[in-house]
Amino acid sequence: MIAFKNLKNNGLIAFLLILILAIGYLSYQNAEDYTELKDVFEIEKKELESELNTLIKEYEKASYNKNETSLKLREELQKIIKLRDTIHNLKATDYGLIRLYRKRIATLVEENKKLFAQIDSLQVINNDLITKNDSVTDELALKESLNTRLKYRNQFLYQEKRVLSDKIATAEIIKISSIKAEAMKRKSSGRHTSTSRSKRTDAFKTEFNLLENKIISPGAKPIYIQITDENNEVISPSKKVTLKDKNTILCSDVLMADYHNKQLSVISFINVNRDSIKKGTYKIHVFVDGIYNGNTEIKLR
Repeated sequence: MIAFKNLKNNGLIAFLLILILAIGYLSYQNAEDYTELKDVFEIEKKELESELNTLIKEYEKASYNKNETSLKLREELQKIIKLRDTIHNLKATDYGLIRLYRKRIATLVEENKKLFAQIDSLQVINNDLITKNDSVTDELALKESLNTRLKYRNQFLYQEKRVLSDKIATAEIIKISSIKAEAMKRKSSGRHTSTSRSKRTDAFKTEFNLLENKIISPGAKPIYIQITDENNEVISPSKKVTLKDKNTILCSDVLMADYHNKQLSVISFINVNRDSIKKGTYKIHVFVDGIYNGNTEIKLR
């Protein structure tokens, strides 16, 4: 009976020893599995971070411009950086999330390929537009240069035209010789002689020549004589006339010369009331064919 009891106790002890060994073995096995799982977790985490870092570099390289596309790239870049930091902070106990993030990164990679393909396509279009713009700019610059040259050429031609017009206008003026003028007194015989005294002046005599001009058309040419005193008052006004410059003047005498392009002598004799003639300087102005030609002075005492 005692021997049977001892045998039963030995069996229990042996069972307990086997159970302890089994538990120890399982604990050891679990520890090794955990260590191996942790190593795999770290490797996969680093791989995911590496993939995300590659994506980040691509986005940073493509998002330096300040256009609408680059702004979208920056938004995506911030999301990827946030995802990378999240994965970096994962603990070994979050191993289940690795698969979730791997799927998410795979989706990001595909989207990244499509987005960058679209960017490349837009870049090709943009480069083509830049090339065309450069071509248009060069063409506009060429046209601008041509317009500038034409502008200066037109200005030069305009100046030449003005000079030519002035020459023609000058050539169409009938010039006169020096003007000779004198105050005249009338004798009892009716003859007139020269005088320098205002109280004896009965008339003003003006003489000059129309000079030769082969260009102007021949025919009747009006000649206006205007005598003014020191107050610019017209002496013995006889008629109001309009000049070629549209101004109107009072004349002391109006003559009509039959001009045929050759030198022609002109004499004007203007009677005045000696009582209205005061001492001083008198100017005699000559206008031929509506154009001012010159003047001379007479001083009376």
